[in-house]
Amino acid sequence: MRAWPTTVDGNSGAGNSGQAAWRPLLVACAYVVLSVGLDRASLIHVLPESGFTLWNPVPACGLALLLIEGLRFAPALFVGGVLADGVNGGFYSGVTPTLVANALVAAGYAAIAAALRRLGPAVHGLRTLSGTCWFLGVAAAGIFAVAASVAVALTLTHALAPHQVWATAYHFWIGDFTGVVGLFPVLMTAPRIWKRAWEPPARARLVDPAVFAVTLGAALWIVFGLGQSQEFEFFYLMLLPVVWISARHGLPWCSVAILIEQLALVGVITLLDYPRAYFIAFQLLSLAIAVNGLVLGAVVTERQHAELSLREQQAELARMARVTTAGALGTAIIHEITQPLAAIATYAHACRQFLVAPPHVSGQAVEAAAKVQAEALRAGKVVERLRDFLSSGDQEASRMPLREVVSQVVAALADEARSCEVSVIVDGAPDISLRADRVQIEQVLLNLVRNGIEAAAKSGQRTRCVLIRMRQCGGAAQVEVEDNGPGVPPHIADRLFEPFTTGKPRGMGLGLLLSRQIVECHGGKLWWDRLDSGGTRFAFRIPGEGSHPNAR
Repeated sequence: MRAWPTTVDGNSGAGNSGQAAWRPLLVACAYVVLSVGLDRASLIHVLPESGFTLWNPVPACGLALLLIEGLRFAPALFVGGVLADGVNGGFYSGVTPTLVANALVAAGYAAIAAALRRLGPAVHGLRTLSGTCWFLGVAAAGIFAVAASVAVALTLTHALAPHQVWATAYHFWIGDFTGVVGLFPVLMTAPRIWKRAWEPPARARLVDPAVFAVTLGAALWIVFGLGQSQEFEFFYLMLLPVVWISARHGLPWCSVAILIEQLALVGVITLLDYPRAYFIAFQLLSLAIAVNGLVLGAVVTERQHAELSLREQQAELARMARVTTAGALGTAIIHEITQPLAAIATYAHACRQFLVAPPHVSGQAVEAAAKVQAEALRAGKVVERLRDFLSSGDQEASRMPLREVVSQVVAALADEARSCEVSVIVDGAPDISLRADRVQIEQVLLNLVRNGIEAAAKSGQRTRCVLIRMRQCGGAAQVEVEDNGPGVPPHIADRLFEPFTTGKPRGMGLGLLLSRQIVECHGGKLWWDRLDSGGTRFAFRIPGEGSHPNAR
């Protein structure tokens, strides 16, 4: 039992312990009441020998209870099943077979829940594509095992004839598995459903459900209205509303769409009084739609999580780059300024001593004053020398295909380019390679391509693009990054590679400087040209394996 902290007066802790003791009983009672009510509502095409229905959402609640609250609530499944059979069906199979069947059901679903718990939250929480597939597989196999064991037990207790075993197990499996696939994802993703409900813009929160409702209504009308006796020909239309929600919002909203579609389908089929054979066929088709919807929703959700993770990683890398640059810049300033200031203080003190000394030491005072002046001038040039802190240290050089590195950088900047409506084009042979520090070359490309995207975004042209061209120049590999933006402002063109020179409102003016230093540390060169069209081309050339850079 959970331990609750004892408060100073000793009363609150006792009250909390009392609440903790009563909570499992209250939860179990709530489940039993809910299971009796859901069982009553789902009495559709009941098998008279066993009381099994073709749509049974109760097991979904039982699985959710066992996964959320623990396997100790397995007896609640047994009690709820027995009471539901007694209240709603008057023990179809008799008291003893009912007790045996419900004991097997409780034990079976406890085993399914234990398997899902062991596989982890990614499975029973439906957080990934593989987890969703594992859930579907475990649930299908586990429910079939439960159905088969219950059918055999009913036969052994003489509640069923031997020839009815397969039909009973099949009936049981369809009803329970359809109910689990329809309701369980909603129960397990409820917190994410609530969170996702407020993430889209207000317009999407109104338009998307409306589109789903209209599409679902139209599909039902076509299938059961216009289709008449051709329902199965048009049933694929029922997939469209689920696909719409899945593609737009991922698995949490998709699970709600699947449940609504199941309820609507069960309601229409019941209202139109279709026979059992038709109901089974429709449930199988509904099951196929639900499985496809869950898989598609899981794919979309996993992609959304990957994109979010990538954006967070990019933001963190950008933040770390700023922090690292600022830290290095601060260290360089402290180091560069401390030395001349200390020398100035020393020489100024000596000069002061010489001025109060006898006249024959005045020459030494003049010399000390000259040194003060020299150190002051050196301190004034600190900013110009800060580029030294960017000089490269040790490198981890390795052979790398240039096309692969460029593709990774383009992929990392894909969202940024898309938001700026800029097309990034890569042109060049795939077999160009060079020996260099991969991380540093990626940083150079990242700086140049991002600058190109930001420049092209300011272009007034209808087509905004950045062209990355790779080519072999003798023994060196050359990369050119061209944009069709407005070009480099004239007032900074001559000092573009100097520190703190930037045309961006919030730029630090260190990216191009860092890029040039990295290229030069690899024995290469980096330069820029103004294009005739008004855009800009940045290019760098680095020696290939076993070669030397060519001077431009």
